[in-house]
Amino acid sequence: METFILGNYILNLVDNPKNKLDSKEKDIVLEQAIPVARKAFRNEFVTESDIITHAIDVSTAVYIKNITGNLIGFSSCVPENVLGKIIIHLKGTVLLPEYQGDGLYSLLIVLRVLAEAEKQSTDDILIGTRTQSPVVYYTMSEKLGLYPGLSRSTPDELKTIATVYAQLISDKHSDFHPSGGVDFVQSSLVIRRAYGGVNENGKEFGYCMYGNNIPWLRNNEVVNDYVKSHLNLENGDAFLLLGKFDYQKSFNLMADCMQKLAPTKSDVLERFRR
Repeated sequence: METFILGNYILNLVDNPKNKLDSKEKDIVLEQAIPVARKAFRNEFVTESDIITHAIDVSTAVYIKNITGNLIGFSSCVPENVLGKIIIHLKGTVLLPEYQGDGLYSLLIVLRVLAEAEKQSTDDILIGTRTQSPVVYYTMSEKLGLYPGLSRSTPDELKTIATVYAQLISDKHSDFHPSGGVDFVQSSLVIRRAYGGVNENGKEFGYCMYGNNIPWLRNNEVVNDYVKSHLNLENGDAFLLLGKFDYQKSFNLMADCMQKLAPTKSDVLERFRR
């Protein structure tokens, strides 16, 4: 485990937490991460199994704590091979609402990318995830260069990979399984009813992870309108985000976050500088 101090925050970067954390450390993560995730998503149905899947049974995890040592957020990822391409699949990113807005959320997004990319033998890899969040869409698309873009056409090669990747996410990384299978719109990289399925009465349902508290961007109606025009969130729709890993874009995003969080020299920034 690598530990960094960022002003009033403590950052733990963990490689393979399932095997590297001892049982006591795992219990602490579970104990603190469940209420954090429930509050962040305003969803009381987050379970211990969800936390194990998204915060422990992963390749790389980032845990962030306040100065008193209490967990306030986490993020994680795992590598997947799709049609011969390594995709760093980004799993959950969770941060308590009262800590959002000062760069911590974007830091959680990008730090795991840089840490996982460092483990690969080449930079010729992809980054991918699915999301219903306008904030995540904006960060991934506009800051890291993933598709779909607001005004960028998705390359055909990526569309082909994305089609297989959408099925892989459903098979390996989702608790939601609509009766008709994966409904992926290749032209827009939208997964219809990605968060949905069939209830105990046999009725199809769609689900928005954020309920009525969707994280719309402040002062950016272009992005908000793009999301609204492509996703029916009540139906459970989500973007599949996919694109090439770009070290410089990732590092620049982290540097921007550091400028807000720790304007003096940061050990974590130097750790990933090439």
